[in-house]
Amino acid sequence: MVMKKLLLFGLIAIAVSLAACGAESEGESEPAQSEENVSKDGSETDDEEAGNDTVTERETVENEIGTFSIAKQVKDLDEIATSGPMELAITGIQAGELEPDDVYIDLFDGKEKVTIITVGMKAENTSEDTTSMYPDQAVLTTNTGDQVDADLFLSDSVGGEFFGPVNKEGEVLFQLDTPASEIENIKLIISGAHDENFESVGEDVQIELSF
Repeated sequence: MVMKKLLLFGLIAIAVSLAACGAESEGESEPAQSEENVSKDGSETDDEEAGNDTVTERETVENEIGTFSIAKQVKDLDEIATSGPMELAITGIQAGELEPDDVYIDLFDGKEKVTIITVGMKAENTSEDTTSMYPDQAVLTTNTGDQVDADLFLSDSVGGEFFGPVNKEGEVLFQLDTPASEIENIKLIISGAHDENFESVGEDVQIELSF
């Protein structure tokens, strides 16, 4: 199971990195972008034919566990929510599809394709008191009618006790069956913060995001 986490998280991390590099290169070099719109016979293709939704080689990565392809990604988000003294920032979202290798398909309940939604989070305690909150145990709903809990095994630890003004940052993962291309909107539902005596010190949080 540890190997599953390392390989899968490696797939997703590399895919994010490659997609970011692709976005930077397209923004920096206009000639390079133009070359992408020229077919092998020298004729030009329009942007619609090239298709922004097409997954390029830079957006797909393979390793021992399978192939992971990014379908949608929103980077550099700064969506802020608060619950008492806790401040939660959503830094980015991504939807992609994993096609497990036959050797590892049983680790995904025999599914040939699994959609994985990744949410970048940063949680910060703004008080001197010990406060607890668990954004890494969020519930996710989608416009397609899905409701899934965060995958605790695959996610970073972005929750727990916060001893004074400290923060935790990482990525929280959700697995579902709906094709990533159909997911346009997601909602995160997170229980509110509480103190050392398990008394509520903040309201529950709901964050709506769009791809």
